[in-house]
Amino acid sequence: MWYLGVPIAVGAPMIVVQDNDYTAAIKRLESAGFKQSVPNRVPPSEIMENYPNPQQVLEEINAGYERLDRSCAVFDYPNGEPTEKGLQVYLFPNMFAHTFQDEFPRPLTEAKIGAPRKRFETYGNLCYPLEQTLLESFVKAAIDEETEKGFSAWGESLRSWVSLMTGYLEVDNDALDHCPDQTAVEWYSHNFGRIHEANFGPIDRRVTKRLGSGKEMPVDMRGNPV
Repeated sequence: MWYLGVPIAVGAPMIVVQDNDYTAAIKRLESAGFKQSVPNRVPPSEIMENYPNPQQVLEEINAGYERLDRSCAVFDYPNGEPTEKGLQVYLFPNMFAHTFQDEFPRPLTEAKIGAPRKRFETYGNLCYPLEQTLLESFVKAAIDEETEKGFSAWGESLRSWVSLMTGYLEVDNDALDHCPDQTAVEWYSHNFGRIHEANFGPIDRRVTKRLGSGKEMPVDMRGNPV
C-alpha cells in the first residue's frame, strides 16, 4: 500500500505469483540465497519477559494466522546487508491472494464500454496492483478467511488494510461496483461502502489525536481541506 500513498511501514514484502509458477518461484528465491523459514512474530523481549509462559503467548499469536501460514511460503533475507537483517518475504499463490483477475464473464455493460480497467503498474516482470485491484484482493481474501476461520488476527489485518485504503486513497463507497464477484461487492458495501455509510454515516477522515480537542489538522487523510 505504501507505493499507492498509504503512510505505513512495510513489515514484510508480499509477492503473489500465478498458481502454476508457485513452485518455480520458491526455487528461484532459494537459488537467490533466500532461506525458507517460518513467520517471525515474536514480540520484543521487554514484552515477552513479563509473561510466565512466553512460548504459549507466541503459539496464541500464531494461531490467529494459521490459515495464512499454511497457504504461503516464508523466506528469510540472505545474509549480507545489515539493513536487511531479520527481514522476511512472503510468497503467495494467486488462489490465496486473488490478485490476478479471476475468470468471471465480463458484464454486458462493461463489454460495451470497451477496454477493461488498468489493474497494475508494470515494471519488467513486476506488477504493482493499483487501488481497485489491491482492494479487491484484500476483500476476497477477507471473505475466504471469515468463511473458513471466522474471527482471526489475519482477517482483522485485512480489514484494517481495507480501512487504511478507504481513508488515505481515493477509494470510495463505489470502489468495487465494477467487480463481477457479487459476494465481494456486498461484503465491501456492508463493511465499508454504501450500506455501511447508510447505517453509520460517511467515513470520518479527519486527522487528530482526539476529535474535539481543537488540534485537528487542517486537512483530512486524503489531503483535502476540512
